[in-house]
Amino acid sequence: MMKTANSSRINVLIEGMRGDFISIENIWVSLCVQVLDIQSRVCGNATAKVLGKGRKERIVPVGRTALQHLEGYIKAVRPMAVGASGAKAIFVNSDGKRYPYYTFLRQLHIYAKRAGVPVNVTPHTFRRSCTTELLRGGANMYHVKELLGHESLDTLKHYAKLTIIDLKKEHQRCHPREREEREKF
Repeated sequence: MMKTANSSRINVLIEGMRGDFISIENIWVSLCVQVLDIQSRVCGNATAKVLGKGRKERIVPVGRTALQHLEGYIKAVRPMAVGASGAKAIFVNSDGKRYPYYTFLRQLHIYAKRAGVPVNVTPHTFRRSCTTELLRGGANMYHVKELLGHESLDTLKHYAKLTIIDLKKEHQRCHPREREEREKF
C-alpha cells in the first residue's frame, strides 16, 4: 500500500511542478486542504492559492492532468495517511505528518536516475522546463511572469534567450535568402 501511496504522491508533486508553475516551496508552504479550490473548476481545471517569496500570495491554475492525479491522491491515499492526525497539509507521510521535503528530493533523484535523465534534476528544473515550453509555444511573456509570481519581466531574459536561438534556427531554415545561400553550397 505504501509503495502505491508514495508513487501517487510523487506523481502529483511532479505534475504540479511540471505543468502548473508551482515551485516545490509553494507546494510545501501553501498547499493545504483549505486553499486548494477543487470545487471551483472551470473547464476541468482548478486553482491553487500559493505563497511565494516574501509570503506573496497568488492564484495559479491547476491543469487537468495534475488535477486528476491530485484528486486521486486526495480521495484514495491521503485519508488513510492522515488518519486521526487531522493534518491540514495535502501531502502527508504514513504517520500523518507533513511529507518532508528532503524525502521528496531523494525520491525525485531516484526517479530521474531510473528514467535515464543525464542531468541533476531538481524541483526547479521542472519549473524552468515548463516556462521554456510555454515561451516556445508562443505564450505571452507577461502572462508567464504572472504565473511564475515574478515581479519583473527581466527575470525571463534567460528563457527569452533560449527562444531567440530557436527563432534564429527557424529563420535560417525558412527565410528565402537564407535558403538561397544554403542551396549555393
